[in-house]
Amino acid sequence: MNKTMEELKVIKIFEDRQQRLSLSRQEANDILSMKKNIGENNVILQADGSLLIRHFVGFVQVNKTRLLIYPKIAIKSTKETDYNKAFEILIKLLSNTEFFNVKKIPAPQTIGKFEGDLLELFIGIFIDELLDLFKRDINRNYNLYSENQSFIKGKIDFAETIKHNSFKKHLHFVRFDQFTENIIINRIFKTVIINLIKRTTVKENKMKLKQSLLWLEDVEVIHLHNEIWNSVKFSHLNNQYEPVFNMAKLFYYNSSPNLNKGDEMVFSFLVPINQLFERYVFEAIKSNCSGYKVNYQGPARYLAKQDGDNKLQLIPDITITKYDDIRYIIDTKYKELDIHNDINVSQADIYQMLAYSIRYECRNIALIYPKFLGDVNDKIIESEISIDTNYGPVAIKIIKVDLEMDKMEMGKLLNIIFRKQEETEMCKQENNNGTHD
Repeated sequence: MNKTMEELKVIKIFEDRQQRLSLSRQEANDILSMKKNIGENNVILQADGSLLIRHFVGFVQVNKTRLLIYPKIAIKSTKETDYNKAFEILIKLLSNTEFFNVKKIPAPQTIGKFEGDLLELFIGIFIDELLDLFKRDINRNYNLYSENQSFIKGKIDFAETIKHNSFKKHLHFVRFDQFTENIIINRIFKTVIINLIKRTTVKENKMKLKQSLLWLEDVEVIHLHNEIWNSVKFSHLNNQYEPVFNMAKLFYYNSSPNLNKGDEMVFSFLVPINQLFERYVFEAIKSNCSGYKVNYQGPARYLAKQDGDNKLQLIPDITITKYDDIRYIIDTKYKELDIHNDINVSQADIYQMLAYSIRYECRNIALIYPKFLGDVNDKIIESEISIDTNYGPVAIKIIKVDLEMDKMEMGKLLNIIFRKQEETEMCKQENNNGTHD
């Protein structure tokens, strides 16, 4: 083990599960300082070293303490294989949503080299993409230079020449364009790479980062700040660099203090897992729902009025509409089904769905939960609850989705369920109309 790896303490933990750790005083202080990133109430560290992290997945590094937070999808086990499975699921969710805009994810058989570390994976994706671009065509452009020279190159700046060279007749201030790789975007890349070399513990990442510096040998480092990032403009000449530039920006904006200072302080990438799961389910349904419109977080409506003012706003996670008619309301719940409850779900969740049904005049509701690793029950529809109302029965389906399944296949299965429910409703209406006739 090299010196860097000996100094770095890597801690793996599932969100929402208390885990007892052996920590030094410095490591405990580092974890407590993470409350600034994760939230005061989302980090609970007890005197005996028991740690609980709520609501977020990803990584936080403070000084030499790196905390890796995995989805609780594998919460029932602490085996390394389950950490790896949870890591692969997290990568799948990130790569299929807007939380991570680089889609070039390594193949599953190569992910193992990153040892379940999201930061190392990001570094690996970044440097592989950058090296590939350098090998094809390193980014160059014209830079404007102004120099005091004994020979004329480009254009003479007469005002500067008179100002500085009144007694030096052999010198001239000249301005000229030079085609060079020492441009702003490459200076940003070099600065970020130098700092990533200090952070990575994966040998392959470190080797590739150093290899990239050979391409940038004549490029200067730069002091990074917001104006520098905003000054970079993309056109048809360099737009192939935009995705990897955005990754470099991710490294910068998720570090505090500024990455360019090289301080080993705070470096993080955290995602609210509830929103990540919700967005992934939406993307899966949308990908297989032809003929219908799939809406994310909306439309918003109010359940009640008080003194003429709207109260109790409702915003469904997902709605499926046709001809502006809401055909299905879907709510995602990133938690385990309650096997000790005779209806598997909390009463509060049912009351919430009933409120949606009443306000949106929709009788088809679905509650979608993740299937936890180790669950041997392969039923996608866990149960169905029927509630009689004055405008007819409301059907609430309790659905459990397998996140190890391909996104397109999962979306296909869900849409089959929704369409079958709508066909059943249409048949009932036709039968009722026939009875009245």
